[in-house]
Amino acid sequence: MTIPEDLLQFIWKLRLFQTDQLKTVHGDPIHVVQVGEQNNNAGPDFLFSKIRIGREEWSGSVEIHVRSSDWFLHGHHHDPKYQNVILHVVWDDDQKVFHEDGSPIPTFRLANYVSEKLLGQYQRLMEGQRWIPCESQLHQLDRFKIEHWVDRMAIERMEEKSQVILALLQQFEGDWEKTFFVWLFRSFGFKVNAEAFQALGEQLSSLLLQKYRHDAFKLEAMIFGQAGFLSANFEEEYPLKLQQEYSYLKKAYHLKETHFPLLFSRMRPHNFPTIRLAQLASLLQNDRMRLQEILNVEKLNDFKVLLDDIQVATYWKTHFNFGKQSSMICDHRLSTRSQHIVMINAFIVFTFSYGTYLGLEEFKEKAMNWLEELPAERNNIIHKFEQIGVPALHAAHSQGLLHIKNKYCDLKQCLSCGIGLELLKR
Repeated sequence: MTIPEDLLQFIWKLRLFQTDQLKTVHGDPIHVVQVGEQNNNAGPDFLFSKIRIGREEWSGSVEIHVRSSDWFLHGHHHDPKYQNVILHVVWDDDQKVFHEDGSPIPTFRLANYVSEKLLGQYQRLMEGQRWIPCESQLHQLDRFKIEHWVDRMAIERMEEKSQVILALLQQFEGDWEKTFFVWLFRSFGFKVNAEAFQALGEQLSSLLLQKYRHDAFKLEAMIFGQAGFLSANFEEEYPLKLQQEYSYLKKAYHLKETHFPLLFSRMRPHNFPTIRLAQLASLLQNDRMRLQEILNVEKLNDFKVLLDDIQVATYWKTHFNFGKQSSMICDHRLSTRSQHIVMINAFIVFTFSYGTYLGLEEFKEKAMNWLEELPAERNNIIHKFEQIGVPALHAAHSQGLLHIKNKYCDLKQCLSCGIGLELLKR
């Protein structure tokens, strides 16, 4: 079995080794007073450690390697940051290690003091072919501990999405209004067209969107024109008029038409990007769709009222795309499920991000409380978690489970996962 360095760091950090009668490779008795603080930056793996070797207590850093020869392989003997290493913890002692001045570094071979059960548990997690590494072992854990970790992961997911929004804020030089409109566009692209919708939002002027918020026709002409939908030869009256209006707007405001890779394939017609853009155009006409109004919302139901008010132009009630009339008549209102997705991805994440940027905990708490009010999302990942005994009781849980699966389970980051940690500690 190959022992990775991060497993050795994990064992050292949590003292998952025999703690009495420890000795260096030269037979000197060791007592670990403090393992130290794990260092995720450049330098030794653990800082501020305290180790008693023989009768003398040392304070300094601890460096961990799979093989002691890695000390030289990594060039630590020439790096001044490693001059205060007081103990070299290794799995395989294959070479004597010295500081640059020639002084020996005490070496501790961890392999002599680690339980075979722990290594077997780790091997089962890493080599398992199940949907998630710990699938067959989850039943061993207390339900409260699993739920606590899922809650923590929901917050981590919000924090990760916030970094994307704050990167946009920096891109738009602190313009919160522009950032909000771009993020709203991205959210209406849902999963398939998120990137294309975001690119479209970046091309559109937030000032023009607000200027024409009470002119539905101009708003729709500008959005569909910029998205590249109005360059065909139309026969129907409505798209012809949109085309003419966009031609005027294009000249008046020097707009650059951009064709984005909007996807229609393998998608139900109700989810076509044309319909999503028509819904978004309707939403932008609402007087309450101003950033300050959104940030002042206290009740989750206020977002539902906003989304319930969406009414697409009459043309779209008999069309799913330009120039193709459908035999089916549909008002194209957002479904309850779609409303919840928009609430989470647009309004809740943005509120959390605003609180993160300004250090306003009340905004972050408000966002997390809203997540707990919404029902859990329904998708294949959440369904599979339910099947293995981890149900999602609300949207905060489903967000947390999605984060665990994508960022921990799929990457086999069990040593960084609270659930994997509990299993290994057993």
